[in-house]
Amino acid sequence: MLQTGLAYHLWQAPIGWLGLVCGKGCLVEIVSEPQAAAVRGRIGRLCPEAQAQCSAVCAEAVRQLDDYFHGRRRRFELPLAMDTLTPFTAKVLRTLAQVPFGSTLTYGELAALAGYPRAARAVGRVMATNPFPIIIPCHRVLGTDGKMTGYSGGEGIATKQWLLCFEAEKSLIDD
Repeated sequence: MLQTGLAYHLWQAPIGWLGLVCGKGCLVEIVSEPQAAAVRGRIGRLCPEAQAQCSAVCAEAVRQLDDYFHGRRRRFELPLAMDTLTPFTAKVLRTLAQVPFGSTLTYGELAALAGYPRAARAVGRVMATNPFPIIIPCHRVLGTDGKMTGYSGGEGIATKQWLLCFEAEKSLIDD
């Protein structure tokens, strides 16, 4: 990350600590770890120039995430720093952002929806490096036959499973 003027804000979510990195009017990255110190450490390695402060974008991200975790939000409306991503990564993430709350799909299905039907493995790599977990819901992507596979945020598979159960429960309540 070669941006300057970055700010970050630590926020404790039901799934652990989130580090929201913001700059130039958009969300640059979300770091998810079980401990606040681990979030600070990762942010320090990824963008050492980031300052601990809550920008307007960080504050809005916290508000929307809080609404999500309280079952009041199903879709996020935040400016995201997509300009540093490859065209393939950006296309896959934009496609994934359209997957409805409480729904799941496989890596192969996401690859096909994004226009790359033979790129399931490459889609898996995009999911593993998704800079906007939860906002762009990589937890909704499953392996073949709906098998639970890796998740790089929080406590890994346990966090992915929690998010999927949370969304399923909220979907049942609202239906």
